Amino acid sequence: MIKHMILLCILFFSNACAQTKLSVNNTLNENLYPYRDKAGKFGYVDENMQIHIEPQYDHAEFFTEHGFAVITDHLGKKGVINKSDQLVLPSEHEYIRLFMLNDFTLAEVNSYYYTRWRFWEWEFLPGFSLSGGGSDKRLFDTKVKRVKKAVFVLGQKPREIIEEVVTDKSYVDKYFDIKALDSNQVLIDNRLFKIEPKQVRSIASGVKGPLSPETFARQKNNHLHLIDKHGKRLSEKPFLEVDSVVFNLENKRIALETSLSSNRSITSAYKNAEGAYFIYPNFSKALPQLIHENEYAEDPTAEQLIRGLWLLASVPNSDFFLFMSFRDGERFIRLLDTQGHWHQTLPSEIPFTIVRPSGDILWPSQLEYIPQSMIPEGWMIRRINQEQDASLYNISLVKNEEVRHGIWNNEKKDWLITPVYDQVYRMNNTKHWRFQLKNGGLWGIMDKEGKVLIDPTYHTLRPDGWVTKEENGAYVSFYLHPQTLVELREK
Repeated sequence: MIKHMILLCILFFSNACAQTKLSVNNTLNENLYPYRDKAGKFGYVDENMQIHIEPQYDHAEFFTEHGFAVITDHLGKKGVINKSDQLVLPSEHEYIRLFMLNDFTLAEVNSYYYTRWRFWEWEFLPGFSLSGGGSDKRLFDTKVKRVKKAVFVLGQKPREIIEEVVTDKSYVDKYFDIKALDSNQVLIDNRLFKIEPKQVRSIASGVKGPLSPETFARQKNNHLHLIDKHGKRLSEKPFLEVDSVVFNLENKRIALETSLSSNRSITSAYKNAEGAYFIYPNFSKALPQLIHENEYAEDPTAEQLIRGLWLLASVPNSDFFLFMSFRDGERFIRLLDTQGHWHQTLPSEIPFTIVRPSGDILWPSQLEYIPQSMIPEGWMIRRINQEQDASLYNISLVKNEEVRHGIWNNEKKDWLITPVYDQVYRMNNTKHWRFQLKNGGLWGIMDKEGKVLIDPTYHTLRPDGWVTKEENGAYVSFYLHPQTLVELREK
């Protein structure tokens, strides 16, 4: 019944859209949504599908909470508008990404251009290829592509925070490393800024990262100081970054390098003036001065755990350090407390997981999340990812080469969405799930309880509701309303 009601709503609103062509006055507090007309141009409509910004853009994104949206013009250039359709940033950029602070929106932009003056950057034999071929016989390519990157605070008059020009040679150089923080602060390439209504204040440079909402680590060369959010030092003497850590066992000392290779580190370690070792980013507890023997008979010894160390980390808000070690091809994850005693598990009141860069949970054991009796016969757990709702987990099962996804409710110890889908992922609004029944198939949408609202319909379906659908032998792209799932387009 719900599915039919939604389809009827889509039909009703579509007919209403065809009749609503006059722009109406806009208020900053009103929700506006990207809307596609029959010509493929995008504007914005309100909840009643009345047009507030006439379709004129080749692409449009959702407005931020502060009332800014990225648009793309007919030349493929990007800009930023407000809800009054005023250009806040001109349409002259190849790339724009928005970041939200408490009271401000930041925009990172990239613009490309060419220069011929820097002869040492000219490309020698631009048409040369080891495989041969190519018609470019020039000796030099004298055009050097440059990228101007900058970050702005958006408003009636955008304020530039930082700007840099780089040669278009690597992916990393084209973008800033931006971390939006609490209290209207932002960390841009290790520089801490405070955004205020009338100015942007540079607080500190060389900031390694936030340790808490109130404290930061500031490093120069291999010396690190703790500072507060105003840039004031909290430690008189610096911590010294070290490339090895000394572990004192009951019968010997072991010095272990912190890096396994040039691009693989075991840990990031620092030593204070008294010689105690701290594991970044936790400077509230030091490694124990004496490490006792491991009392678990089936485990490797303390020396074997240390010599086979692959990862060393501090467990936040606890008196424990995590050791991940390999011994004879087997992985061991063990805990060491500040008194130097070994543990196989953490106390139940300390929530802690180890995840891969992909988000897959590595520890605790998979079977601590879902009992074997709830896994379909013949299937095995392949991956576990925690959702935004801490009680829900995205479970990937495998059987031979077949893969299935489901959503596990850890509080109820039952499947919220049974693992019969090729893919199941959360939408950005957290009220809906997008799903695919088979690999390469169409996408549909379920509600937060796993009830199907839209049968598989769309060729693509992004978390923000951007969909692609085949109609009359052609593909059309548009947005779905974040809450009602109404198709935001003219039919």
